[in-house]
Amino acid sequence: MKTFRLLGPAGFYASTEPGALGGNAKTRVYGRLDCRAPKVGLEKGTYQKNRVFFSDAVTAEAAGYHPCARCMRDSYREVEPDARSSRKPPSRWGRNG
Repeated sequence: MKTFRLLGPAGFYASTEPGALGGNAKTRVYGRLDCRAPKVGLEKGTYQKNRVFFSDAVTAEAAGYHPCARCMRDSYREVEPDARSSRKPPSRWGRNG
């Protein structure tokens, strides 16, 4: 029987069902498996080591990930801006001061 390595709030676990959503461990973003954004990284070969999978959106968010702005727009808009990024956006003049 084939098992899949999925990420949950308590860490990685084995599942007999494949993940329904994919995520990036570096940016802590999750989205649909057919999203264009990670496909570009996968084609370049720069994304494989950061790729994680989730069974559903609730599990992804419980693990500390937020929705992709490209493929999950409605969910992305519902998330508080502070939860999406801990970085301060650049000011109008290119300084963070």
